[in-house]
Amino acid sequence: MSTTEKIAVITDSCADVPGELVRKHHLFVLPMRIACSDGEYRDGVDIHAEDIYERLKKELPKSSTPSGADVEDTFARIKKQGYTKAVAILLSGGLSGTVNHVRLEAEELEGLEVKVYDSRQASIGIGVIALQAAKYVEEGMGFEELKEKIEKLIAGTRVFFSIDTLEYLQKGGRIGKAAALAGMLLDIKPILSFDGDGEIYTAAKVRTHKQVEKRLLQLVEELKEEGRPYNLVVADGGAPEERDALEQKLTEALPDSCCLYRARIGAALSIYLGSGLLGAGIQYLD
Repeated sequence: MSTTEKIAVITDSCADVPGELVRKHHLFVLPMRIACSDGEYRDGVDIHAEDIYERLKKELPKSSTPSGADVEDTFARIKKQGYTKAVAILLSGGLSGTVNHVRLEAEELEGLEVKVYDSRQASIGIGVIALQAAKYVEEGMGFEELKEKIEKLIAGTRVFFSIDTLEYLQKGGRIGKAAALAGMLLDIKPILSFDGDGEIYTAAKVRTHKQVEKRLLQLVEELKEEGRPYNLVVADGGAPEERDALEQKLTEALPDSCCLYRARIGAALSIYLGSGLLGAGIQYLD
């Protein structure tokens, strides 16, 4: 179905979409704010994951939703470029108030119809939904059909993340102290995911770093259903070599994906996840 509608695709910096793909698919990215001891920064603009890894050695920065000015400016740019409709695919409402913030701003708009979605995901789990939505727009899909497709993409996207420590999630108030303490005392490497409400849960636990890759592969392979078209995703936070190895094994195990997306965890999520992260996932397109 072709259309003359000009539809913008908006996401936030926690989607961790690589810059070249943001530009290629004309995504509009709202930067999260990060408060540090020496001032406030904008995720992906003037602070990056490597900066956070260094700061975590001496302080715990705090993240917050994109500023009202950034949201308003983004909507203004979209309207100026001739868009009449937009979809906004944003960080899980279980982690952030970004969805509600953008939805309230969108309600005040004139001349631009915006549909706001809670992705119920984080990182490239959001990003792969936004990227696939942008592809549908490029193919000429109309707004009403696109909205239905995005609902299916959200339901059909599952990503798993392994982290080295639960310390920062606990300090940031994203999991309970008891769960974090148990994980650290037992030296467990948790593999996390998001449930249907967009809340973090432990999908699996392994004892050693070497077991992480194997378990991530298993979790994704267990979701594979024959005959369904799908995309794959891999991600890392300060572990590019491990991500490359994981990607190779994932594509060998699941060789018929439509596309594979790779990402690096940005600054905002690195506050809670630290370095040494690996992620893998699958997105169904039907």
